[in-house]
Amino acid sequence: MTEAEKIQGKKMIRLMEQVQREKTLLSMRLVGQNYERLTMIIRIPKDKNSSFFVIDPPRDFINTVSKLSTCDIRFNFNGPDNLEYIFTTLGCKFEHNEAQLNFPDYIERLQRRRHFRISVPIDTKLFLESDQTQQEINLTNISMSGTLGFLKTFKVKDQEKPIFNKEEYLKNIKIIFPFDTKGNKQEVKVNKAIIRRAEHDPQKNLDLYAFEFVSIDRDQEKMLIKIIYDLQRLFLQKK
Repeated sequence: MTEAEKIQGKKMIRLMEQVQREKTLLSMRLVGQNYERLTMIIRIPKDKNSSFFVIDPPRDFINTVSKLSTCDIRFNFNGPDNLEYIFTTLGCKFEHNEAQLNFPDYIERLQRRRHFRISVPIDTKLFLESDQTQQEINLTNISMSGTLGFLKTFKVKDQEKPIFNKEEYLKNIKIIFPFDTKGNKQEVKVNKAIIRRAEHDPQKNLDLYAFEFVSIDRDQEKMLIKIIYDLQRLFLQKK
């Protein structure tokens, strides 16, 4: 089992202030609803008596919550120590175009590294469609939260800047691993991802992309976990 440490009181407030200051992305999920989005903490009142913090509401957040009888939200984020943090808020209100959420009673720090990143075998590829054309991206490493890869550009018009843009959302992504422990290819489907980094190398005609997974089905997530663990074992065997 994963051990958890509870962070409360002033330590919790200082952690949330650090999360705000560093503009850390939080994954938020409405409890009991099929609704999961990314957000950030944008304000924590300086008044010691304040019992709320303010998030940057996704476009459909206020409309969705206004139809519910309760506003219970489960958050998780990757902390400064690269460990996973989880907390739940109960209740929220909207004032002055702000989404104000009540402070949680505590934040849990899980004693595991959720975003462990590992190199992938050669010929591990990510496939997606752009302008009705399938793009093939060669991956270099992967974690449960995302992946890094490069795309070789051949057209002259694509050799001046990346084909895809930073903060662009992409849907229906396939990741193909060349083999498993039995020598079979494996495929993982990601419903939605966002590009967190996009760079172009004009000398090599390469686009470098860092993808963050936004939405992935549970069965695909379990498959990805198994693949990462298998890759980790192979890596340790070669050391």
